[in-house]
Amino acid sequence: MRLKNFSAICFDMDFTLVSYSIERFVPMMYDVTAKFLVEKKGYQKDLQHFDDRDMKLIRQGLILDKATHHFLDVASSGEIISVHDGDSFLSPDKKLAIYPEGKWSHFDSFYKAFECDVNVPYGEMPYFFYDSSFVTPVIPFMAKYMRSLSRSDSDFGSKCQTLYRDVLESFNFNFNPDVFKAKTGFFFPEMVKNPDLYLEKASPKLKKRLKELKESGTKLALITASHIDYAELLMRYSYGDDWRDYFDLVICRARKPGFFASTPNSRPFFQWHEKSETAGVEALSELNSEDVFLEGHWTYVDKWIKCNAEKPGRVAYVGDSFKSDIIPTKLFTSWDLFAIVLEGKKYLRENSDENCDHRNKKAHLEESEGWGNFFGSEKTIYYNCWKIDGSRRYYFK
Repeated sequence: MRLKNFSAICFDMDFTLVSYSIERFVPMMYDVTAKFLVEKKGYQKDLQHFDDRDMKLIRQGLILDKATHHFLDVASSGEIISVHDGDSFLSPDKKLAIYPEGKWSHFDSFYKAFECDVNVPYGEMPYFFYDSSFVTPVIPFMAKYMRSLSRSDSDFGSKCQTLYRDVLESFNFNFNPDVFKAKTGFFFPEMVKNPDLYLEKASPKLKKRLKELKESGTKLALITASHIDYAELLMRYSYGDDWRDYFDLVICRARKPGFFASTPNSRPFFQWHEKSETAGVEALSELNSEDVFLEGHWTYVDKWIKCNAEKPGRVAYVGDSFKSDIIPTKLFTSWDLFAIVLEGKKYLRENSDENCDHRNKKAHLEESEGWGNFFGSEKTIYYNCWKIDGSRRYYFK
């Protein structure tokens, strides 16, 4: 399917339009989380060290069962493929001793959360779902802390529950959009200081393609969960000072997946006033190309596209996060979906011809040496989500 045949294309930002240098970004993400937990919560200092063993534990699509305090790789049928206790992978016998039915008990509610109740607060879920490179780097910290404890101790469970709460607090401390302007936390100051270490410049080919699409009459929209200040930092570094010229519509702090899953009346837009660096107080349902908007709902974007489209065609959305982009877009919108999947690069290299652009791409973190690659196996939790056509493009079923 040719992109120019769409009347509009909406893009996520992180790991979609903006690429990170994964080999540096992941250790940095570990560092900022570990620094908070050690300095603010009193965890042992030796947990701050990140090494090769830690890298082997990191992979998207893993789950932490808060009831048993084990890391899981779960199949699309609910079958538990692998179990890690923080120190090592368990043998089949030990795995069955903990999960005698061989299936994860929360599997059905896990999928139901995507279909109906996507706004359940993360801390209230009976599991952690590691679905992006913003959260996977915390896996080795949690594993090492569990390894420092004894599972036979009576307070092991309570210490783990404290860890889970502290990890969520570290996310809020480092990644809450409000802390960028306040220059607090450890993540945003590091990104402002050293963007060249963690970000990659957009390729001239991609920039040219975006311009061509816009010139052909395809409406282009940026829809990101990041606040405008962080989006400005990333997009300016990646695309240049004129980055807004690439888009007809810019929406920040979209608060996905609610941007797709909530009711339209509960999710108005607010205009961003650049001079005062404040959000307007008036709730809006009408959009324009001149301003930046915050929050909102996909149906208002869809309405704007229908009113302003220069050519007929469907709307496409391009994103990377299963929880925030891929699943809610497919379940709640009428848009076509293109998913950016880091783990797909290895499959493309091994199953494509010499002319495929992806064939010689560097592996990054596409496959964990411990867990393996979630993409392409009939057992992985995402397998039923994907199909591959003759041209080797990836679509959500």
